[in-house]
Amino acid sequence: MYLRDPIYLSGNYGRRQRRTSPLRQIGNILFIALVVGTNYYVFFYDEAPPPAPIMNRPEVESTPDVDDRAPERFAPDNDASPVMEPEESAVAARKFNGKLRKGDTVFRVLQDQGLDQSAVSPMMVAMKDVYDFRKAQVGHRFEGEVDGNGTLQRFQYQTGPLDVYEVRYEAGAYVAVKKHIPVETRVTRIGCEMGTSLFASLTRCGESPELAQRLVDLLSFDVDFFQEIRSGDVLRMVVEKVHVDGRFLKYGRIRATQYEGKFGTIAAYFYKDEEGREGYYTRDGRALKKEFLKTPLKYTRISSGFTHRRFHPVLHRWKKHLAIDYAAPVNTPVQAVASGVVKYVGKKGASGNLVVIDHHAGYSSYYAHLNKFGKIQVGDQVSQRTLIGYVGQTGRATGPHLHFALKHGKRWVNPQKVKNIEASPISKTERKRFETSVSPLLEALRETEVQGYSERRG
Repeated sequence: MYLRDPIYLSGNYGRRQRRTSPLRQIGNILFIALVVGTNYYVFFYDEAPPPAPIMNRPEVESTPDVDDRAPERFAPDNDASPVMEPEESAVAARKFNGKLRKGDTVFRVLQDQGLDQSAVSPMMVAMKDVYDFRKAQVGHRFEGEVDGNGTLQRFQYQTGPLDVYEVRYEAGAYVAVKKHIPVETRVTRIGCEMGTSLFASLTRCGESPELAQRLVDLLSFDVDFFQEIRSGDVLRMVVEKVHVDGRFLKYGRIRATQYEGKFGTIAAYFYKDEEGREGYYTRDGRALKKEFLKTPLKYTRISSGFTHRRFHPVLHRWKKHLAIDYAAPVNTPVQAVASGVVKYVGKKGASGNLVVIDHHAGYSSYYAHLNKFGKIQVGDQVSQRTLIGYVGQTGRATGPHLHFALKHGKRWVNPQKVKNIEASPISKTERKRFETSVSPLLEALRETEVQGYSERRG
């Protein structure tokens, strides 16, 4: 293969020299001169010519009372009154409300509303007659009104649904009152079949545990609701329910109740005699209240009963146990089974923390192994159900429980078998009136429908 032209590897060999035409050179010089001249003219000699005078301008018919310098809509109204600067307006009256939070005081709350001490102190002094603000607690609600002059016209303080206190500024002074809150009391009938417990059963039937506790307190002289209740038992009640603004507030008085259990039927009817004395009685007029409660606490089980021969879990020998041991969680409240005088409060050897109360007719009750005492001291007169201490494990005890003993004279007696002393029955002169009062309650209990165990309300 042969190449037509040789290939040069370096140097200027092979480059053709282009020849420039003389006419092309003259054209280039003229073009450059034209561009330079044009730019020079534009930048140095481009002045706008002066405007030509307007000759023979036609006359325009002028319009009187019209200002050509501004649009007509902005022209001032010569007939209008002069506009005056507005005066500084007075501070508007205002209302406020809220509830106390942690760290709040009533005084601080009012200070936050812009009220100084001279405005708050007279109100607080007036309120002392109906409520002491030193008892104020978190969650209490308040509301008030301040007028345009910064004077507190009204302040309302509420500690509960029925406890509302109000102070108003009238005739130059503050006047405080406790407001009357209208309530509505409705009489309700309740029928409930029992399951495993009274509290759970009443909750299933749409009622509050508070009502269950009320019933326990009422029938605790005859029924041990922590041991004797059985599934299938039937409870009927006629009870008052208090409402505020159509909403349930609390339970009122239990007017009548009847409990049908495996042990039999217990019924109680409220009655108030002509002299104003009130209480609960059986159908035949016997007083329901007795000298001693059935039990001094709410317990889970009886861990040791009354016996003359028991193998002691700590001493590991046979020993008398002349008391009832109620197993219960630590700090379960313990109450006096009857009214009496406190004889002993303190530590006592194997009994640990011990309380002893002397009662009527030579009886004494003993409460041992307490964790702590109630607000009692030796010599105090206590009533039935007074809180005297809390369940513990002090002294010689293997677990938390209450060691409860009852003594008659010098002899220990079984608390579960002691013959109870009843209060006075309905007198013969009150008998007819009692029958008239109880008759509608008997009928109401008889007509009360019972909600079965499988049904649920509330």
